[in-house]
Amino acid sequence: MKRTVFLQDENAVWLKGNLHSHTVNSDGSLTPEEMKEAYKHHGYDFLAITDHDFYSDTRNMTDADFTMIQGFELWSNAGNEKDIHVHYLWEDSIEPLKPNETFHLPERTGRVATAFAYEMRNKGCFVQLNHPHWSMLSVEDIEFDNPYHAVEIMNYGTEWLENTGDGSVFWSEMLYRGNKVWGTGGDDNHNHYPLDDMYSDSFGGFTVVKARDRSSKAIMEALFTGSFYTSTGPSIYDFYVEDDEIHVVCSPCERIFISGHTRPYQRKLGRHVTEFVTKLKGSEKLVRAECMDAAGRSAYTNPIYLE
Repeated sequence: MKRTVFLQDENAVWLKGNLHSHTVNSDGSLTPEEMKEAYKHHGYDFLAITDHDFYSDTRNMTDADFTMIQGFELWSNAGNEKDIHVHYLWEDSIEPLKPNETFHLPERTGRVATAFAYEMRNKGCFVQLNHPHWSMLSVEDIEFDNPYHAVEIMNYGTEWLENTGDGSVFWSEMLYRGNKVWGTGGDDNHNHYPLDDMYSDSFGGFTVVKARDRSSKAIMEALFTGSFYTSTGPSIYDFYVEDDEIHVVCSPCERIFISGHTRPYQRKLGRHVTEFVTKLKGSEKLVRAECMDAAGRSAYTNPIYLE
């Protein structure tokens, strides 16, 4: 029996996108239209404009070659009242907020914030905890109030400019403790510098979905089901378990690591490694992979749960 997180459909398409960006509607420097054109020019297939506490309605900007995902980023609170930033993403057919309006929690407390997150889940939104390292979070801050579908494991803007965007260790600890959450990535770009500047915070962290088609509905379905990987460079072409063997297929890398529900325990090293096949040890509750290229850039699969 083949087990995988990737959609098994011969007509499925791989689509590259940025799930986290800001425009002049909050604290960014580009308009939504300028943002779309920049990402389209750089070979992306979809983009979420996620302004702070403001829903920028971009549904009319979707075209045949590029899809806009709806969403916003909310300044929020963990159950212990610690400041957090929470992402809400949704497909075009639902309308959980009024378009082009500012939204704030009626009361900034952990109780209200958690209730709002569950309310948005019930409306069909994808709920994501953003940049845990930048927010100086520990897993204990959120593990008992966990309405999240995903954790942002790569936030390029804060990683490139502040060295605080790598949330992969936080994600690993959540998985070790039994929290079933996907790992996403995005730029969190504000574009206060030109797009070709060394200090640009665009085009560095991305999510690649395997979806039924290019629609917002299909892209969101891929996010909900884990049919995607997160990367700062390498590509992952397949990841599955079959006949007690783990299979990873990727673009040329130097290191491929396989992790279970504990620390990484199998690896393959080489100059141009594109595939790793290895046996399950038998006690795994889950398996996942990280593929790292010669430049130190990584791509992360989502977990395949074996229980």
